Amino acid sequence: MNHGRPDSLQRYECARLVCTYLLSRNITTADVTAHEIAAFFRLPRKSSQSIGALLSFLYTNRIRKPRFGFYCRGTTPMSKSDYPHRYTIELIDDARGLV
Repeated sequence: MNHGRPDSLQRYECARLVCTYLLSRNITTADVTAHEIAAFFRLPRKSSQSIGALLSFLYTNRIRKPRFGFYCRGTTPMSKSDYPHRYTIELIDDARGLV
């Protein structure tokens, strides 16, 4: 049996949260931190680490695939410590069907 790797399943769950965040706020582009997304859904702090890892992964590897529903256009550190990052994310046109 060929099941998806657990980390890839977690990536898609985090991607669904990011898309739902944007769609529920009726926006297509946002400058946001992973903590803000997790707080929006009232998720534990550990969830913001997973969301941040996904955002970092997509930005670092310049991944812009419809299966995630959005892409990261850019990132900026919020303070001199370079953490947390504020990501500029944008929905891909087909994202409404993913949520």
